[in-house]
Order: sequence, then C-alpha cells, then structure tokens
Amino acid sequence: MLHPQVRFSPSNIAALKKSLRDHYPHIKSSHFDEAIAASLGFKSYAALRPALLQVGSHARLIVVTDHMLLLLRLEELGYRDIDAGNLRQLMWSIAFPDSWYDHHLEKAVTKRRRPTAANSQ
Repeated sequence: MLHPQVRFSPSNIAALKKSLRDHYPHIKSSHFDEAIAASLGFKSYAALRPALLQVGSHARLIVVTDHMLLLLRLEELGYRDIDAGNLRQLMWSIAFPDSWYDHHLEKAVTKRRRPTAANSQ
C-alpha cells in the first residue's frame, strides 16, 4: 500500500494537524501531536519536536506518513471510532504548503536531467 510522502517541515506538519483537527474535532490537540509523530515513525511527540526544529523550513528531507500508524496511536489513546479508509483518503487529499522542491532546487534538478546537446563540446 502506498503512503503519502511529504517534505519534513514545520509548516507541513502543521498543515497535517490542522486538516486532521478539521475532520476530527472531538480529538484533543495533544493526542494528534502524538499520533502524527507515530505516523512518521517517532515513538512520541517529544522525540519528533527536536528533529522538526532542527530541520526548520529549509529541509530537503522527505518522509512517509502512515495512516495506519496514526490510527493505531489514536486507538491507544482511546479513539476507536475512526474509519481507516476515510483517514487514508484524508491523508492523500491534504494540500501541503511546502512542496518537495523549492524553486532553486527544482531548477537544479531540471538542469541536471536535461540532455547535453549533440554538438556541444
């Protein structure tokens, strides 16, 4: 099963949390912090936070979000009424503010992939 891949940045994690809170308003904010950390492979939000602050907004790190790990952590916290299929669709539909590439990196990647002209030396 494919999982959404996102750039690991504070604004993308905030967008993920906001989208989840909009769809599941009955879940506590701190519980979403823990569940999001679990979906990214961290054992707790306390472990995620320093890594997130260290990379800042200039990160080039792409992470995979796993909706089942998020769901399992929410179930551990007492939320058993969440449908896995709906959560998966939500995770895929989120518009993250930080794309994989910023403008400068995208230009560099495009230039690198451009073939060399046959008549160049």
